[in-house]
Amino acid sequence: MGALGITWKKNITDRHYTNDKELLEQLKASLKMAYDSILANNGKDQLPINDRLRWLTSARHITRYRQLRSELRTNIFKTICDEQEEFWRTKFYTLLEKIDSSRFFSYIDQERMDEEHIEPKSAAIVLSFSTWKEDLEDPIDDLDFEQIVVKYNLFAPKYQHFKHYVERISPEKAERIRNLITSQCT
Repeated sequence: MGALGITWKKNITDRHYTNDKELLEQLKASLKMAYDSILANNGKDQLPINDRLRWLTSARHITRYRQLRSELRTNIFKTICDEQEEFWRTKFYTLLEKIDSSRFFSYIDQERMDEEHIEPKSAAIVLSFSTWKEDLEDPIDDLDFEQIVVKYNLFAPKYQHFKHYVERISPEKAERIRNLITSQCT
């Protein structure tokens, strides 16, 4: 009975792993499609495009991404997905910050010569994806700055520009780092 239970549990775990691996590929594809949908000229200009249908398409991809994301079961794939999401969130943020006027959300349809508007809900979904999630823990918050500098020898001569930068903006941190380096040498 015990062996049967172990085998059953392993089979379920393996199935979750396989399903999550496939799901992760779709999640990555959804974010890429969402981004590409609002990128003008196939990425040549690196500007957002103000086209109602393309923003609607992007919003749909993001919405499906969010729905599918909740289906991940294994922690490793959740972490990998978080990494992908952060990568795409930054790309969206960088792209969307190029919008310089509220008039961006209205445009003239060249074929019909009618004024068109990006659906506010679509815009809200796309813009919301580009913002930092308030409940998300930043993985760098738990790291100690001084320990990183000492461990990786970031005050070495080849990193002199970084060292001078730290000394200029935070002399007290630079002093603590020098003290840590000195204490390790003795």
